[in-house]
Amino acid sequence: MGRSLPCIPTGCSACCRETTMPLTKAEAALLSRRTGMATETFTWKNNGVLTLLNDTTTRACVFLLTASADVNAEGMCSVYEVRPRGCRTYPNVLNEHDEAILDEGCPHRSQFPEPSEEDAITLLNLEEQLLREV
Repeated sequence: MGRSLPCIPTGCSACCRETTMPLTKAEAALLSRRTGMATETFTWKNNGVLTLLNDTTTRACVFLLTASADVNAEGMCSVYEVRPRGCRTYPNVLNEHDEAILDEGCPHRSQFPEPSEEDAITLLNLEEQLLREV
């Protein structure tokens, strides 16, 4: 990505809590290889799309290193180097018109550049790939 993310120095992990982050089969396989975990232990099917599980206690992504369910609690991604594309592109998301916008759930969104048309294309391509796998 080549840019400094405002969430890293503050330990912000709001986007990793109660997430419904989709991932491709290839991303799930990579995470499985890197962690030694079976895909079924960190995913569930959301309308046929593989989706990262949330820990039942912390309500955060199973790969978030945190002991707290508080949305403002610090956390660190244990699979940061191999995180799914949806995590890499966040806080860019698609709105109902398939335009890339900054997600209102991101507490640091004002510190990110406005998404470009290229960002929208990236997200649309990811969405298309996910739907092909259903």
